Amino acid sequence: MGHEKTEYRNIVLISQVALSVMVPLFVCVALGVWLDGKFDTWFTIPLMILGMLAGGRNAYVLVMSIIKREEAKRQKQLEEDIKRKVERAEQEADIDRKDKVVK
Repeated sequence: MGHEKTEYRNIVLISQVALSVMVPLFVCVALGVWLDGKFDTWFTIPLMILGMLAGGRNAYVLVMSIIKREEAKRQKQLEEDIKRKVERAEQEADIDRKDKVVK
């Protein structure tokens, strides 16, 4: 079950990154084409470049936020594992002390 959850999460992540790149690009190109048709200018290329830059920035921000969230989750899991191991070691030490006292 956990493996399927990871697969679905990865598919969603890829879709989010693709949309965060495509939407600004298409909006800027559509605006450029409309401006070129309306005012007989050449805004399509600069707006297309602007859309690519905006999409790249969106993808970068999205991926970095996911990386930070995963790193925080991994760090929390590591801290919980360490805490469990310390508690287990303390319990074993208490049992050993009780055994020594009894003997």
